[in-house]
Amino acid sequence: MSNSCSNRFSTYGIVYISMTFLLSGHSFASTPISTNAVEDNTVYIYGGLNTKSGLIDSAVKTEVLDSQEINSSHYQDLSEAMSDIAGVSETTVDRRGGAKTALIQGFGENSVLVMIDGTPVSQNSSFGFDLTQISTENIEKVEVIKGGASALYGSQAIGGVINIVTKKPLAKKKVFLDLNSGMDQKSNKAKQTSAKGLYSNRVSGVGHKLTLSYREQSDYDLDEKSYAKDGPEVQKLNGSLYLDKKFGANILSLNYLYFNDYVKSTSSKPFGSSTFGEIQNETKTSTHNIKLQNVYKSGSSSLKTYINAELIRDDLNLNDNPKTYWQESHKVTDYNSYRVEAVYDNIIFENHALTTGLLYKEDRVDQRTRTQQTQDIIVDHSDIDNKKIWSLQGYVQDNYFKDNYEISPGARVQYDSNYGYTISPKVSFSYFSELSENIDSKSWLTLGTGHRSPSIKERFFTLDHSSVANYIVQGNDELRPEESISVQLGNKFDLNKSHSLHGNIFYNRITDLIETTEIPSSTSTKIFSYKNFDNVESKGIELGSTFTPTKSQKLSLNYSYTETINKTTDLQLLNRPLYSWKAKYTFSPIESLSLINSLRYTGKKYTNEENTKISEGYSSFDTKINYDYTKNISLYFGINNVFNSVKEPTPDSVVAINDDRPTLGRFFYTGIQLKDF
Repeated sequence: MSNSCSNRFSTYGIVYISMTFLLSGHSFASTPISTNAVEDNTVYIYGGLNTKSGLIDSAVKTEVLDSQEINSSHYQDLSEAMSDIAGVSETTVDRRGGAKTALIQGFGENSVLVMIDGTPVSQNSSFGFDLTQISTENIEKVEVIKGGASALYGSQAIGGVINIVTKKPLAKKKVFLDLNSGMDQKSNKAKQTSAKGLYSNRVSGVGHKLTLSYREQSDYDLDEKSYAKDGPEVQKLNGSLYLDKKFGANILSLNYLYFNDYVKSTSSKPFGSSTFGEIQNETKTSTHNIKLQNVYKSGSSSLKTYINAELIRDDLNLNDNPKTYWQESHKVTDYNSYRVEAVYDNIIFENHALTTGLLYKEDRVDQRTRTQQTQDIIVDHSDIDNKKIWSLQGYVQDNYFKDNYEISPGARVQYDSNYGYTISPKVSFSYFSELSENIDSKSWLTLGTGHRSPSIKERFFTLDHSSVANYIVQGNDELRPEESISVQLGNKFDLNKSHSLHGNIFYNRITDLIETTEIPSSTSTKIFSYKNFDNVESKGIELGSTFTPTKSQKLSLNYSYTETINKTTDLQLLNRPLYSWKAKYTFSPIESLSLINSLRYTGKKYTNEENTKISEGYSSFDTKINYDYTKNISLYFGINNVFNSVKEPTPDSVVAINDDRPTLGRFFYTGIQLKDF
């Protein structure tokens, strides 16, 4: 970390510590230190009621995916888990070596807020947050809220929120180890291996947790005669260290997260070119995320204060001339984000859960490029010279609950260093009823407005892949902020505790939506930049059902249909599937054995703004087996993409194919899990 970064972090640390002591008052009095598990201080999106059930009891409709479901389905990263939630899909960024970003109700990349334990994490590329970056061994559950219906999370939450709740140390030791290996059906070239581990305990009142995971994928090619390869070489290393201790009415915690990604993709100069041959693109991304937090609790009230620093380095190497041994281009981007936040929760008058908060956020980006066209000539250039933006935000939300209904009005005020003041009011309403002895119902209506200022990357970031993939992405400092309105209306029925049905219709309107778009170029190189779309609407329906006829069987169904339309042209936005559905059946003939089959269909989508090019829909079928050999040892086996749905091979050409089907065909894997050994 540079001296300037260290000085800023020290300054924020002083502000944080001062804020903690001033607001907590005498809370560090000599109260006996508990050696039991610290009370759960997970920060849920619904921050008013101190409940361990998380978002599901709030007036805002929330989807929850727990660790048991994630574990039994053998999900290796967050992107795989998202497919279980209706209305949430993923989009693959081929320009980023297969990175995957979330798409919620037609909005994604920069309009979906990803959080870890209630704290937002930054985009780790110019194309949004890569969901494959998050391994699953540290996930307790994933909570998803759709649309901009909560006042608590502001900017970038226009499309929705994904909150990753991590596991916390308990009173007894917990050890977990997962080893996994697999390959495709054609050859052993498409290999994947992974190792994930977790250790947690609580000793003398100090909770501690250590996690580590390593995932590796070899590159592969659907057409071995071409230079261009369809699958990149990938290495991902995740680690975390968590500590907490209770001091009287305070819980002090330190959380450190580390992500390291290496991606090497192989393409080619077009056939007939004087430099025709294999070219490589290497990207190394490292992220350090440090969070120091204090939670003070007194009766029904709590005060949470934290300071968070996130330091991201993106290192891109291009070797675009097969006839040279040196790297023609080396681009380094440093992106640093700092946050200081205080959140106060209290239950007042017995039926009001009040949440208020104050946040200061600062982002900085610095980008440098070194080019070498000959053996002796090296040129260094500063693309972005330590640009800075900051914002100050305040918010309040009141959850009023009485009898069978809840109503949650709220508002968020935001001041941006470049765009001034905005205020975004929101309100949510839910009603609970018992229709009969065996039928319970919950209805909800949410109406929210949103505001998102252009991110520092959208304004200044530059990515030049002209030599490798014949395109350039440029930032745009003339972007306008996005403004949104989101409406969600739905109902859920619980029947006999064994069957549930839910449906949700939604309408979202965004003015000045920021999207990447191709702009005119005087050469054959494609140039993309960020652009405001004047008026965009997304509307659709989400349906879901869960049926558990016996303790050994469970059937889940979900369906979503979404239209995302540019109202200026009345055409669909590109790379948004019109509809998708999934069926998942779990059967446990004996207690130690479970079989899981899932069938998913992803509908067609347009791949250009004129809606003349289409990527057709496809089906994907997965089957999985889990066997508990002992209470400490579990074995599992699976086949992904049984139908072997794959895209057309990548040609040795700069012309992209319109095919977003999977790049990896039928894939076999097996693994072993060791628990508390």
